[in-house]
Amino acid sequence: MKKLTLVINILILSVLLTSCNLPGRGEPTVDIVATQVAKMLTEAVEEDEEATETITPSLTLMETINEATPTQTATIIETPTLTPDVSDPAMQLGSPVWTQDFSGSTSSWDFEYDEAVFETSSGYLSLTAKVIANYHSWYVSSPKLKNAYVEATIQMMNGSGLDRFGLVVKASSDGQQFYFLTITADGQWGFFRMENDIPNNVINIHEIQGYQTAEQLNDITTKPHRIGIWMKGSSFTFYIDGEEIGTASDSTLTNEGYTGFLIAYANTSGFTVQVDDLRYWNIP
Repeated sequence: MKKLTLVINILILSVLLTSCNLPGRGEPTVDIVATQVAKMLTEAVEEDEEATETITPSLTLMETINEATPTQTATIIETPTLTPDVSDPAMQLGSPVWTQDFSGSTSSWDFEYDEAVFETSSGYLSLTAKVIANYHSWYVSSPKLKNAYVEATIQMMNGSGLDRFGLVVKASSDGQQFYFLTITADGQWGFFRMENDIPNNVINIHEIQGYQTAEQLNDITTKPHRIGIWMKGSSFTFYIDGEEIGTASDSTLTNEGYTGFLIAYANTSGFTVQVDDLRYWNIP
């Protein structure tokens, strides 16, 4: 297993978080100095062998008795069933190709620095941003995906405002360029491209889809949610709990790339997000 670890002091010179739609809510100014942590794991991850349970709709046969006569008749009563949401990619695509459920006491995703810690415990991968506001810590790993739907189930344990979690896709082989879908503690989402210019000690975060609210995220700090990205070619579609919330297009990163997570806090030192599982499906 090969791990790369980079800790780089940078000056944010891009559009990071400059498009918040909430009135009166200022973003971090562009002169904030933030150190970035990047960590990449290239070892393949074993497939989760846990079978997916299939629920089959059924009819229940119930017997009714006419009290006036001893005659018994059988009446078929249909059991109410939920109609599958065919727009939910997880329903469309069937069983995932690969799942990581973080069920062990440790995993290859674990790492710790002064500024952030990723730790597997009690069936979750916990991500915590600790020290410097707007300090971005990210970790990318197998699987390498191109045309796929990737989804993570997350729970924000605390946080407010622009404390944020990112689902990372299409990361380059050195882990320094990637796309990420950001979810904030105040119920917004956005889509960005990270570009770490190591020779010039500069990081650029390019806005592809600026921050906007989503009704599905109103309770993001109190309930778990499925966060998903459908990506094919240069097109991206974003989902919360199987419901489409928006789309975007960008053709900068065209190759397959690594998958992972990003975390940063704006208001809450110790901001923590738990990842329950990570899974993906191939799409034609």
